[in-house]
Amino acid sequence: MGWLDKLVGKDEMIKDLNHIAIVVSDMDRAIEFYTEVLGLRLILDGRPKGGEKKSFLGTKSKAIVALSENKNRTVQKGEYVDGVNHVAFGVDDLEKSSRILKDRGVQFVEIKVGEDGKPNAYHFLDPDGLELEIYGDTGKEVPQY
Repeated sequence: MGWLDKLVGKDEMIKDLNHIAIVVSDMDRAIEFYTEVLGLRLILDGRPKGGEKKSFLGTKSKAIVALSENKNRTVQKGEYVDGVNHVAFGVDDLEKSSRILKDRGVQFVEIKVGEDGKPNAYHFLDPDGLELEIYGDTGKEVPQY
């Protein structure tokens, strides 16, 4: 990306990702999925404020997802959401996390396998059809699957 190097030099400008904003068709259903199924905690509940109803979910120390509601949003299950292929969440224990999700009724649409033949990523859909992924630490900068 030569054009970017010219703008900001060779030093890295971006150091972290704070959250991803997702538009959902039903805020109550989305909050239930992201808290009860994925185990994120509700940091800020925007539902009482009306309007876009922006709500933030994440961990004890960080927002990960911002939800905005658009009741007119229509996506058929399994379709890609415009402009987003999927969102990947890192987990400490991939096997345990995949079992928890399966026990909570999540159906995997794809399981990526590494060179060793073991799963290293699981893909599934949120209630609005957005593809999500959980992955374990591979120790590599770019996932190898």
